[in-house]
Amino acid sequence: MPIPTARDTTRSISANIVSAGLPRRQLLGVSAVAVAALISQKPAWAADKTVVLGCSIPLSGPAAPTGITTQRTVEHALDLINQKGIQIGPDRYTIVAQFYDNKYVPAEAVTVVEKMLADGVKFIFSSGSGNSVPVVGKTTAAKVLQMSGASGKDHLTGPQFPYSFRVQPTNETAYALYPWLRSNYPDLKRVAHMNPSDEAGYTESEDRRMIATKNGFTNVANEYFKRGATDFYPVATRLTGVNAELIDFGGTIGRDQALAAKALRELGYKGKIMLGYSDAKSFVDIAGADAAEGTILFDTLAAPQNPAEKEFNDWWLGKYGPPMPSFAYTMYDWPFMLAEAMRKAQSVDPVAVSVALRELIFQGLFGEAKFGMKSVYGLESSITRDIPIAVIKGGVPVPLALVPWPKDV
Repeated sequence: MPIPTARDTTRSISANIVSAGLPRRQLLGVSAVAVAALISQKPAWAADKTVVLGCSIPLSGPAAPTGITTQRTVEHALDLINQKGIQIGPDRYTIVAQFYDNKYVPAEAVTVVEKMLADGVKFIFSSGSGNSVPVVGKTTAAKVLQMSGASGKDHLTGPQFPYSFRVQPTNETAYALYPWLRSNYPDLKRVAHMNPSDEAGYTESEDRRMIATKNGFTNVANEYFKRGATDFYPVATRLTGVNAELIDFGGTIGRDQALAAKALRELGYKGKIMLGYSDAKSFVDIAGADAAEGTILFDTLAAPQNPAEKEFNDWWLGKYGPPMPSFAYTMYDWPFMLAEAMRKAQSVDPVAVSVALRELIFQGLFGEAKFGMKSVYGLESSITRDIPIAVIKGGVPVPLALVPWPKDV
């Protein structure tokens, strides 16, 4: 069989993009890094095989900063993975990413995933619980491995969903955070909670209130808002009236975090604010440095603390310039874990890879990472690792602590 030229390869990939059947603005395309990796194979091309990784992420709308950061991070991780390849018997595999914009709209996410399943995609990453929970039944029925950066609790992970993994600590961070808060801020007693009125918000609120109570805190308010709102003064007014000493933003993300913090400070709230899933620079830019001052950022690495983190940080700054978005660190490890599970399984069958992924112990950016929480969900399906904490000082995030994952969870 003749070896494809670079022009043939590019034409073939372009044809695959067109054949996906989605508007070009929605299917943003195969990673440029992955295309370059494929073209560079030349004579080795005939011996190599590819695995498609479909990524349903928000690339427009209020959550776009997290989606864009995810795309860039996954592209880089796959570039590194594909340099070595994934050797399975006599075959060498590379992973090719396709990125779809779900706009953080569940209906869009369902359409995207249904198209991926129709096209035979066997490995999917999904961002956001409101986007991930509605599709996990479909991916499970198709025996497709779904990795999600999402809340969702047992609506997304458990024995009924054996091919579903949550690759980013979300509502579960509370298991580590609230014992740490109790030890480091002993004067804090009264906690209020603010969440979006959707799947992510409801599950975040449920867990955080339960875990706060178990650690001796008093929950004084539990407020919800419509994700993507522009007026946070009504909910901020209610929260400032309960004398909370800490407001946990739970599943609030993106622009919503900044607008809520700004409203709270303008209405006179003097207590602490705690949030995660954040691009710190965007948060400060929108909220203002004064409103953001002192905000506790959970699962946020403010600056590299070890050689692996520094290497990733230096690559990012060289490629995209400053600042380094802290959310990128949380998205970095899971592509490597997926590739390593394929190697250990000696298979690209999603069922076999799921078994290997559940048994994998991986040395990631934050130290040891593995899928656990069987005591909570009945199956090792949610990532467990240490949780970095940062705090906003002078308009920038600075490292505060690295909180160990609780041994009994």
